[in-house]
Formats: sequence, structure tokens, C-alpha cells
Amino acid sequence: MQIKSWAQFDREIRFCGRKLLGQLDNFHNTILVAGCQRSGTTAVSRLITRSDGMVNFQFGKDDELDAALILSGSVSHQPQGRYCFQTTYLNNSYSEYFEHCDYKLIWVLRNPSSVIYSMLNNWKTGALNRLFRHCGSDLLEGREKWRYEHFGVFSISRLRRACLSYNAKMSQIFTLREKLDEDRLIVIEYEKLISNKDVMLPRIYQFIDLPYRKEYSEKLHAGSFNKASRFHEKHEDLLKKVCMPIYEKACTLLSI
Repeated sequence: MQIKSWAQFDREIRFCGRKLLGQLDNFHNTILVAGCQRSGTTAVSRLITRSDGMVNFQFGKDDELDAALILSGSVSHQPQGRYCFQTTYLNNSYSEYFEHCDYKLIWVLRNPSSVIYSMLNNWKTGALNRLFRHCGSDLLEGREKWRYEHFGVFSISRLRRACLSYNAKMSQIFTLREKLDEDRLIVIEYEKLISNKDVMLPRIYQFIDLPYRKEYSEKLHAGSFNKASRFHEKHEDLLKKVCMPIYEKACTLLSI
């Protein structure tokens, strides 16, 4: 039976202990795009996939889910060239990156105000809950941890779930930077990319060994670039306290 949702993917693939990147070595010189969800990874991966010399593998409504099904071996796919896969879905399985070597990874950072605004306003509750269970819940301590263990995910506010999930995903970049060489991992900042496309995109394409065309910058749109300005003041204060320290630390790892 074909897997058509992330909930089904978790039940039938992730929780059964199957390797999420099990088929990655079958794809030569692959480009992977990751970071925290709602950080612009979809825009970056789609831009690269639609570039000259790349294979568009999408067969369903969600290209990241399609990538997950291909890389886990849940659907049969014969490699036909070079691929770009979005792999934000790895979550707490991100150590699988270290089991492979024939790829280049683009890690996208984005400020917490924009990311968490999008999580709360443009994302289904189920998606946030899955990310929280996979990553954010590991950061719970004390009474919060007790409430979660006894009463479940809804004992933690949506904002708190989003903040902890953001921090958990952001923390992964420190281990990745420590273990992956400079020629395998590039760290970029989404707002900086959008505002300085003509400078940053050529450098990204140079990193992934792909010819760059100026018209590519026209395909990368700002979209909801100013989400951060719409956050309620009390939420913004919480983000500054909880999420900004790890974001600022992660920004010290920027490659461009």
C-alpha cells in the first residue's frame, strides 16, 4: 500500500526502525537540503531540483515525502542522474548523515520569529506535534517533562512546543559542523539569501558543483519574508529569551 502521509510514514517506516537514508548511496553526488522545518528549505530544494542538469523525481503531492519514500526504499526508483532531496524530515535520525559520504548538504538557518510564526499559523497541528515528539520533547525538564509524560503533548502550549522544536533542530547543526568537512556542508541564512540572491546563489551553486544561471535568482521569491514583524509582543519576548541564543550561536557557523 502506498504511503501518502507523514503520519503513515512514521508508523510504517520510522517507528519500524528502517533506515531513513537507506538508499542514499545509490544516488551519486546527491545534494541534500535540511534545517528546521518552515525555514525555507522547500524553496531552496525546489530551486535546485529545477536547475539544469538535475532530475525532478516528484511523483506525489509532497516532494519531501516523495524524497523520504525514495531514500528509505519504500518506493522503487532507478537513479537517472543527479538529485536534490529535502531531508528536514530526518529529525532525531539525523545521525544517519554520518553513515554516508557521497553527498553535499545545504543547511538553512532562519530567524526564530519567522519560523515559529509559520509553525503556529501556517502549519497543521499534527505536523507540529510530530516534530515536537521527535525532537522538541527531548528538551523538556522538571515539571514540564512530568506533565508531558503523564498527560501528553497537549499539556505543553503550542508556542512552547514550537520553541523547543526549533531549538532541538537548530542544535543539530553543531554536531553536523563538527563531523562534516567544509566541502560537504554549507550553512546559509535564509533572510540573507533572499536579500542578497545575486551574490549568495552563485556561491551555493559553486559549492554543489552545478552551473549557475542568473535567471535562477528570479525563481526564488521573498514570499512571507516579513513574518517576524507580525508576532505579538509577548510572544516575541519569549522567543528572544528561549530561541535567540541558539540562533545567534548557529549564525557563527554561516559559510557565506
